[in-house]
Amino acid sequence: MYDWVTYSNRKERAKGHALLQPTEISFDNLIRKLEFALSQERTHPPRLLVAKTSDSMGTLASHIICDVNQVVYSLVKAVLRVGGKPDGASAPMVRIQLHATSLRFTDPLDNSYAPFMLFQAAGLVVSNVSVASDAFPKVKPLYDDKAVGSNPKVEQVVPPSIDLQTETISSMIHAHYGYFECPVGGNPKAMLLVLPIDVTAIRDKMMVKLPIDCLTSDRPVTSKEQADSMMALMQFHDYVCKSLYPEDPIDIGTISNLLLLLRQYFGCKRHASGQLFYVRVVGIAQLVVDWVFHSPKVIYASLLYELVRHTCLPLSYVKAHYNLGVYAFVLNVVSIDKHQALNHPSLLYVQNRLKEAIKEEHVQLAVLFIKLAERLYDLRHAAGYTMLEEIKYMAYETLTVDVKLAKQYLGFEIAEALAAAAEQALKIYHRKTINQ
Repeated sequence: MYDWVTYSNRKERAKGHALLQPTEISFDNLIRKLEFALSQERTHPPRLLVAKTSDSMGTLASHIICDVNQVVYSLVKAVLRVGGKPDGASAPMVRIQLHATSLRFTDPLDNSYAPFMLFQAAGLVVSNVSVASDAFPKVKPLYDDKAVGSNPKVEQVVPPSIDLQTETISSMIHAHYGYFECPVGGNPKAMLLVLPIDVTAIRDKMMVKLPIDCLTSDRPVTSKEQADSMMALMQFHDYVCKSLYPEDPIDIGTISNLLLLLRQYFGCKRHASGQLFYVRVVGIAQLVVDWVFHSPKVIYASLLYELVRHTCLPLSYVKAHYNLGVYAFVLNVVSIDKHQALNHPSLLYVQNRLKEAIKEEHVQLAVLFIKLAERLYDLRHAAGYTMLEEIKYMAYETLTVDVKLAKQYLGFEIAEALAAAAEQALKIYHRKTINQ
């Protein structure tokens, strides 16, 4: 089957952000894979000096569960960066020191019993052999969730350019719930990469096993549908990568983790239209990207909203893991049952200044975008509904409510798309009614 590795090898830009596919591998085999990957990159690759340390922080595990391709790729980038260019015939030498450490996360869903969750981790100090040991990034015994994903030492007040190599490494480590540290400016001679020993343990704990009783699976997923659904995720991922907006960029690591969350907890569950839920969610989110591509929080909210609505994902989880803007959007979208309620008085502020309102992340405008994207997507998949009255209700509500709202606040293009989809849905309704 066409998998994430094949896909990520096709496009360098997406390579650093492919969805995690964790497998177990020993550190010895991980280093051997790294050496082979380096030999494919350069005729004279850096030579590695690898040392496993045992100190007061404990003994390093012999194996790690991670996305091996991503970790090897990030290590290749780190080794080549700190190693520098070959000097004549001699290959540079790079030291990799492996330390035992821990990652600590706050449990937002159950503070009564275990407010903190501890996970074994490995700290990898990658350095040029010319660097003195006292100049290494120091491995701490513990990294908590305030540090994970951040890299204060990489930030500059006025960066002359984006350091794509360190950004790529940082993104991959962040996707593993890890920590990355790199000195500012010039060519760094040492880096610190902290990875959990078992990324699946963190992922499962952070996502929590959530009830999905309200979902139904009408029929099993065929191998073709499984392949098509994975393609839908990959295409959305690639589409978001191409929609980056420099003034307020979408965090691709966040998108990757959200796609993992969707696939893990929706699984084979279907919407009333027959669509796999996670395929439907990314379809809706793609419409949102088209309409408000320079408002990342609205895009994150469009992916989270269906999880909250259909899997009972607690809003406290959203509040703990995303900023308050995303939380406010999700909260307000979930609170809307009837489309008539979308016509909020605060939307009067939006009239004749739509672009400004999008940039200012107007809450009710975000709700309107998400709900109308959801409606447009469902109308376009009306043929899959078995409850015909639901098609009829959606179509008439769209023509009497949604189209007017779109014309008033969002513009004629979205209004016309909704009207056309509603008319087509009514044709499907009448055809199916006759055939019954």
